[in-house]
Amino acid sequence: MRKVSVIPLLALVALGLAACGGGSGSSGTTSSGTTDGLGAPTAETAWAKEVEAVMRRFENQVSARASEQIHTVSSQHLIEPVYRAYGAALTELGGELEATDAPPACVAMRKQMADDARALGQLTTKLGHEGDVDQEEFSALVVVQDSKMRRYGRDLTEITYKPHC
Repeated sequence: MRKVSVIPLLALVALGLAACGGGSGSSGTTSSGTTDGLGAPTAETAWAKEVEAVMRRFENQVSARASEQIHTVSSQHLIEPVYRAYGAALTELGGELEATDAPPACVAMRKQMADDARALGQLTTKLGHEGDVDQEEFSALVVVQDSKMRRYGRDLTEITYKPHC
């Protein structure tokens, strides 16, 4: 059975957040966008670090373990609880991202990040509730969900690499 591969995309999110402080929409930033004219971090940089901490915590506490299980368990009966738990964790991640202290210029981006994490959570959770289908149908569902999850994961990664604050 083919497994969902969105988890590595989330690891990229944490790495991409370092770029968030480079947004050009913040006034008073230097050309690097990481400090104001006096060398103090900008609000965007501070927010990027907060989001990075949320993502690192998620990667360390949830994603790494779930990724290993998703990529090694082949039984539908055993993998469904993993998908349910991981989906719930992704939905919670969306709430944690929404709760970060984004500067006004980054509020829309914060909402998009949270929405994408929640969408990933819903898609993943759906795979955890397919007990009425046989293994072949389940594998087909995983392929369909994988395509959707890649889109949300790609979007989430892209907005962290190319912030529009």
